[in-house]
Amino acid sequence: MNIHIGIPARYGSTRFPGKPLKDINGLTMLEHCYHRASLVKDISSVFIASADEKISNFCDNKNLNYIKTETSIQRPGLRVQAAAETLNPKDDDIIVVWQGDEPLINPLMVDKAIKPLIEKPKEIFVSNMMAYATNDDLENPSEIKVVLDKNKNALFMSRASIPSRFHEEIPTKAFKQVCVMPFRWHFMKKFNYSLKPTPLELQESIEMLRAIENNYKVAMVISEFNTKSVDTQEDLDEAISIMNSDKIKEKYI
Repeated sequence: MNIHIGIPARYGSTRFPGKPLKDINGLTMLEHCYHRASLVKDISSVFIASADEKISNFCDNKNLNYIKTETSIQRPGLRVQAAAETLNPKDDDIIVVWQGDEPLINPLMVDKAIKPLIEKPKEIFVSNMMAYATNDDLENPSEIKVVLDKNKNALFMSRASIPSRFHEEIPTKAFKQVCVMPFRWHFMKKFNYSLKPTPLELQESIEMLRAIENNYKVAMVISEFNTKSVDTQEDLDEAISIMNSDKIKEKYI
């Protein structure tokens, strides 16, 4: 079994154009993602998947492994899928989608994220990382919130604040998705090529709902690490602040 990490990157983001190449403490956000992914143990490869010429040229100049994808591909997971096909993976290989706007992910998170796929290979084909959601996260539509069953599989994901606080009798913890998503290769192909977009997926603009609506288990794994996804300049400023005290960067800067 091989493990590959794919980092989808899009220069022309509608919410924050050029964000993969924004500077964070002397390196671009994309470089932080790539070098941190390269620190994960027992992986076969790390690659950046993109269709943008600016990112392609940047990767060439920085000697980052880059796989070109079609400009028509819009979804990050499908972009990683298309790039991974060039590696000829076997059905039981694991492809990890590491979003290119997650520069603070700890490499140990990938080890934790793939554990459900290793422990239950006939039951779990995809997993996601999650973290405790703050009150600000609950109000932020850029942060994807998730509620769980008793076995820590996802029941539902939303950009709205869930679970509801209107009638709570006993308060529960709230969680948000952290975009580290390992797939078994056989399921990644099915997810992208056989399963059609579902009503709730389209309503919420959250791809993982496609698996949930089709009755596939999405194992959620808690992360104790402080991360920050970057969708705005304010997010970038916060990521820079967190990176100042980050220890992982000392292993590659």
